[in-house]
Amino acid sequence: MPIQSTVWLKTDRLGRKRQAPIFFEVENGRIYFVKSDFCFKDVIKAMRGSKWHGFDDTNPRKVWSVEDCHRNHLAMRFLAGENIYEHFDRELQHFDYTRPLMLHQADMSDAGLTYHYQIFAAEMGVGKTLSAQEVIERSGQQEWWWVGPKNSLGNIQREFRRWQFPFDQFVMEFMSYEGMTRRMDEWKPGDPIPGGMICDESSKLKNWSAQRTQAAAKLADLIRKEFGDAGFVILMSGTPSPKTPVDWWAQCEIVWPGFIAEGSDKAFRRRLSFMSLKQFDSGVGAYVVDGWRDDEAKCNECGLPEDHENHQADLCEAPEDFHDYKPSVNEVALLPRRMKGLVTIKHKKDCITLPDKRYRLIYCKPQPSALRVARALAQSAQNAVTAMTLLRELSDGFQYQEVQDGTTRCSHCEEGKISEWVDPENTDRTYRAIDLVEPEVVARLQKTEIVCPACRGSLKMPKYVRHTREVPCPKDQALKNLLGENEEQGRLVVFAGFTGSVDRCERLCLEEKWDVVRCDGRGFKVSTWKGEVITDVDPLDYWADLQARANVAFVAHPESGGMSLTLTESRMAVYWSNSYKPEYRSQSEDRIHRIGADMNKGVLIVDLIHLPSDERVLEVIRANRRLELMSMGEVVGNIDWENPKNMDGDTVSVDVSL
Repeated sequence: MPIQSTVWLKTDRLGRKRQAPIFFEVENGRIYFVKSDFCFKDVIKAMRGSKWHGFDDTNPRKVWSVEDCHRNHLAMRFLAGENIYEHFDRELQHFDYTRPLMLHQADMSDAGLTYHYQIFAAEMGVGKTLSAQEVIERSGQQEWWWVGPKNSLGNIQREFRRWQFPFDQFVMEFMSYEGMTRRMDEWKPGDPIPGGMICDESSKLKNWSAQRTQAAAKLADLIRKEFGDAGFVILMSGTPSPKTPVDWWAQCEIVWPGFIAEGSDKAFRRRLSFMSLKQFDSGVGAYVVDGWRDDEAKCNECGLPEDHENHQADLCEAPEDFHDYKPSVNEVALLPRRMKGLVTIKHKKDCITLPDKRYRLIYCKPQPSALRVARALAQSAQNAVTAMTLLRELSDGFQYQEVQDGTTRCSHCEEGKISEWVDPENTDRTYRAIDLVEPEVVARLQKTEIVCPACRGSLKMPKYVRHTREVPCPKDQALKNLLGENEEQGRLVVFAGFTGSVDRCERLCLEEKWDVVRCDGRGFKVSTWKGEVITDVDPLDYWADLQARANVAFVAHPESGGMSLTLTESRMAVYWSNSYKPEYRSQSEDRIHRIGADMNKGVLIVDLIHLPSDERVLEVIRANRRLELMSMGEVVGNIDWENPKNMDGDTVSVDVSL
């Protein structure tokens, strides 16, 4: 392709803007900067896919190249002085809707129809699905993909039918994130591309290196290339940054690459956090996050408060740690302004009138034997993560055990032997694999065969299956009491953090003569207390039928049954236990706290606390939720996140004995 030219703006030593010509060519999906001003070197290096060709094996050239992609095009236009945010700076268009949309729903639909490429960061229960449905119907695009968690797709289609979506006029494909990933892996040039994509619960796309995130980015790029501004890419989530504020980056990059200036999630993390270099015993160093820039009162250099000893020469014990205090910038709170136009943020309290969520902690007194076992587990565990997992299991009333169940074919060897390479100059040094060994070392190695150390030549390895060994737990009686408390309501939602815990909660509900709708990684299952398994009724219809079904409990793992479902028939959600994934806690709470909740009876969230590990998990969840709300522009300074008893003033301590 012939060489093209453009003009970029640079700043001279006096701070004046100057024009500098840039010459480039596009070839084989890359942009080669044939001639450029030296001052732009760092700018080019920061672009996606940058590479220096001075050391190429064939045709080495002293030029830089970058990927020929949307993000780099925006960066080049920005350097040329263009307003690359013009598309999102346009005034919002308002449309007339025949359905009874609330103002915030109409606002989301207007944003989707005006800008086409959007993130609906709207809290759970505000009606994102209906807003997206309106966008689809008025888009002018006939083919759409709706991507979401597998267990949510049935409920989404029920919502579509409820609002009489004209399926005969559109080609709508509903698929899980795994299904979308497979489709994009198999995609070939020339295959049809949908005119629009909706990604529900888009927090599943927060990890840029994950296969499903790359698949969604690939599809979004194809939609932009095929349809341009007429295409649609809309991501929706009530918890867009469940773990850290960095979770925003990948989602913004999918929808509109380059909208966020930082070219990688690592660069985004460096801007939002305080980082330091940590040295490991192996001699390898890595940068770790010491804290987030979420408070102007933190020091810009170290992230510590102004009164810390490191900012006071007479108190600082290590002179090398002393430095002057300088206030930092609250980068987390600035995120909503940086994402304005691309992200539409809606908070539930500003959109709809719902009863306040009330919280109750039920403390189940542990037996002395349980405390002794807990101490032993904590002391014998190899690391803190293992210790917390074992303690959480014990707090839930069981322990997982690996039990041998026959044998299986050894996967480490062929015919009972494996290859090994020995260095003749140092016979004590052997290699099982040489893929990453230096070529000059490989050249002197001698290959030998030895008996497989895994199976000792037998070709058989023991096969283990996981069994659940239950132990007495006071949470049993607490759950039975709560089932009795909700007898008149006839519905109760129960979440548990382990499969073994879900099994136990299901059995307890059945013993108390409650039918159970169970939801886990395998899907839905409906069981009656008489022992029947119902297969001819949609599980959610079974749950919602208050007239024909007297007492029904919804028992699920928060990761499987805590997203994209409406369970407002219950006024209480019980947490037998939690996981360390705050996204699923936030999402699952709002299954009952949404449009349709009983304003008179209100909504009650109950946590069963047995061992101290239960409270530790809650502390982690609250800390992550605080950061997420701040990144969505929410003021959270008046909430005491350290003391749950002050959140709503409805904490109850109950001594439940076995």
